[in-house]
Amino acid sequence: MKKKIYLFFLLGIISCAPKNASQLKWKTLKTKGQPTARHEAGFVACNEKLYLLGGRRINPTSVFDPKTKTWTEQSAPPIELHHFQPVVFKNAIYILGAMTGGWPNETPVEKIIIYHPEKDEFVFGDEIPKHRRRGGAGCVVYNDKIYMVGGITEGHITGYKNWMDEYDPATGEWRTLPNAPSARDHFQAVVVDDKLYTFAGRNTSKLTGQDMVLTINHGNVFDFKTETWAPVQNYLQIPTGRAGNSIFAHKGNIIVGGGESGTQVKAHNEVEAFNPTTKTWTTWKPMNEGRHGTGFAVVGDYVYTASGCGNRGGKPELTTIERMKLPKKNLNPSVDVPDETPVFTKWHTVTLSFEGPKTSENDEHNPFLNYALEVKFKHAKSQKTIRGFYAADGNAGETSAESGNIWQVRFTPEHIGKWSYSAKLVSGDSIALEPDLSDGKVISINHSEGNFLVVPTDKAGSDFRAKGRVVAGSKNFRFKSSKEYLLKMGANSPENFLGYHEFDGTYRISTENREDEAKATEELHKFEPHLKDWKTGDPTWKNGKGKAIIGAVNYLASKGMNSIYFLTMNIGGDGKDVWPYQSPDDFTRFDVSRLEQWEVLFQHMQSKGILLHIVLQETENELLLDGGETGPMRQLYYRELIARFGHHLGLIWNLGEENGPAHWFPTGQNNRQRIAMAKFFHDNDPYNHPVLLHTHSDKRNRAPILDSLVSSRHYLDGLSFQHHDRKTVPENIYKWLGVAARHYNDWLISMDEIGMWHTGALTDTADVDHTSLRSYVLWGSLMSGAAGVEWYFGAKHVHNDLTSEDWRQRDRLWELTDIAHQFFQKHLPYWKMSRANHLISMKEAYCFATSYREPIFAIYLPERGNCTLNLNNIKGPNFSINLEGNYKVSWYDPLKGGNLQQGSIVEITGGSIRDLGLPPKEGEQDWVILVEKI
Repeated sequence: MKKKIYLFFLLGIISCAPKNASQLKWKTLKTKGQPTARHEAGFVACNEKLYLLGGRRINPTSVFDPKTKTWTEQSAPPIELHHFQPVVFKNAIYILGAMTGGWPNETPVEKIIIYHPEKDEFVFGDEIPKHRRRGGAGCVVYNDKIYMVGGITEGHITGYKNWMDEYDPATGEWRTLPNAPSARDHFQAVVVDDKLYTFAGRNTSKLTGQDMVLTINHGNVFDFKTETWAPVQNYLQIPTGRAGNSIFAHKGNIIVGGGESGTQVKAHNEVEAFNPTTKTWTTWKPMNEGRHGTGFAVVGDYVYTASGCGNRGGKPELTTIERMKLPKKNLNPSVDVPDETPVFTKWHTVTLSFEGPKTSENDEHNPFLNYALEVKFKHAKSQKTIRGFYAADGNAGETSAESGNIWQVRFTPEHIGKWSYSAKLVSGDSIALEPDLSDGKVISINHSEGNFLVVPTDKAGSDFRAKGRVVAGSKNFRFKSSKEYLLKMGANSPENFLGYHEFDGTYRISTENREDEAKATEELHKFEPHLKDWKTGDPTWKNGKGKAIIGAVNYLASKGMNSIYFLTMNIGGDGKDVWPYQSPDDFTRFDVSRLEQWEVLFQHMQSKGILLHIVLQETENELLLDGGETGPMRQLYYRELIARFGHHLGLIWNLGEENGPAHWFPTGQNNRQRIAMAKFFHDNDPYNHPVLLHTHSDKRNRAPILDSLVSSRHYLDGLSFQHHDRKTVPENIYKWLGVAARHYNDWLISMDEIGMWHTGALTDTADVDHTSLRSYVLWGSLMSGAAGVEWYFGAKHVHNDLTSEDWRQRDRLWELTDIAHQFFQKHLPYWKMSRANHLISMKEAYCFATSYREPIFAIYLPERGNCTLNLNNIKGPNFSINLEGNYKVSWYDPLKGGNLQQGSIVEITGGSIRDLGLPPKEGEQDWVILVEKI
């Protein structure tokens, strides 16, 4: 019997209602007058009367007197207000988190609006912080403060949030609280016994055609006393998934009713009650009419609901009111056993903590070397074995703890449904280096086995948790779980990005720099110009540290970039200020708190859609660990990084900057050692992240290394390409893609560092429109098949590869890069395309084309001029390709971007060589031509 109850709960089937719940009945009232019909409105009780406010359009406030059952009309709000949960505070009705404007591009209201019933007056209150504005949120009052949770920032398009804020009406002060476990909008919240509860709601996404269907089935619980969210467990699953619901509390129970969903046209009339004590659900009598976009309001012994909409969407708007007499005693509790299975979200990091032996970073029995945690995760469609790590007290990023008894594992599930796990902690001499832990001594840990459920993701947009893991595809990066591809565009400098002054234990080793390398100052990075880019609600550590580096990430993401290249170890290199160790002299002990603070940064980068391009070493220190071999120190370094950071969805392992000997640094790793490094990640990274190698800049130093690599089968996914001469970038990208293909190596090549070494990409003031970079490095490399472009800042000028503090110094460069990125993302199936310069007449131009069977041609013209495209039919001994038909000719501006434009020729026919005409505007600038078959 117990097994049957468990299975029923797992499927969301509710228990039978107790008798006294089934006897509760709703009654539709006959009234004097009726309210103005509306939906997406607020309904609330204040001073023994019921107020129906807002809704689509500007409506008068309809007031219901339960004693006389009479409706009257009062003032309308000053603007259109809808999608809000009104709350009563000191005899006034507060409206926070409302939307205004028409569907689907509604905008959040900028200020709080307060209605004073005794004066029949609406007034504008305090301004809502710019970066926390949204509508469709839940609002409650607790201890004279108003709390707003969830909501959506971009109307019905996208932008659903898991935010939580506190507003003090007495002072006007706003405070950001921890994010909820789930993002949701179109719902209401309620308070019971010092806790806030959110149930139902959805992730509204007209952007993807999912306006109604992404309902959130599990509730969240916030404890006001501890200011923490409870872990989500399966007993919080609402029996009927819906959004636009109403909610109220009665005698410790939480009652949810009404709503809309994609499962039925009629609005929901179901009413279900959750008992926080027994952690179970019961069914109440359904409402007489299903409705959404209104609320519940309690006056005396009755709960009321009115107006709203009778079907999902916007029609019909109702004018009825119904009520139910509430029970005077608590309802009979359910006899079901609550399902306490933890619930996590697809593509979100699951962190499991285990209590093991108490130790420290400096313990004689080294916790990084002589212990190993291994956790096996199983699902019907997948299973993975993940190594864990020593986590000190489990909160070292905040406490800077060096000791404790907590061991953790981080796992990112890619399948929804039930998962199980089993964990094993073992001890032994250098056991962490062993691929097989069976010889280790098993150490007792708590919760070594368990289960959890994974539900669909609640993220959207550029957040990697909306799309899944980035892997190496055919000559491009792609998302493993979809057919979507990614062009890597971003910053290659500063390479010592992690040399930041607010990371624990970070400092610069004072040594002399070579003449031909960037020279760091004595100061660590502070990124002070980017303090203004930090936004309310963004992460920090240790009471506000990290704002500037988090702000820097925000800025780069706001410019459309999606990658940052950085070193995790530059001991003996250029910057000499980044390493994961406690000390640069001991490679067996790691700084737990610093690595936890790195993780805060990395998590934020992932949420902003920024790839972690992790560069594991420099040419100057590639022999530092084990003389270049993948020996014990290198293995330990790699294992620690994989364990702590390998769970991230957007991550690239770069085996080393300028890897291999060069004429200016003749000692370096050999081909066997490079292949050994790549193989280690192939064998030990459970997520199969792309593995790249950063090249030297010229043929003399690069060719011997790549010739030996490309001719052998190995585990390298491609190249992080460096080239000294911008004009010959396209030819070299095209050459090495071809060489790799001829050797059956499906490499991807990203153009990551442009020379000369002393110059790189200058600031905007020194190179206004970055003409040569734009023409050859950006468009030229992409049109030659590059998988992305990153910008290196050079070594011998201000804002260089080591000293750059302000990415705004190259604001125009990011804009130009994003313009190219937008063209490729919106208009080209670039992963199916290859360079086809032989089809065009202009020498300095580039042509990028699909196969002839689905012809699309993109032509980049570095300057104004006439260009022809060869659309002759193709005949071979055993085939023929007919290119006849009509083709549309459009133009794109690489300086301004925007929509496609028309030139002097709008349409051409195939079957011959065709003139493509002149661009839309006069002037000497570059243009892109798009030719598509109609």
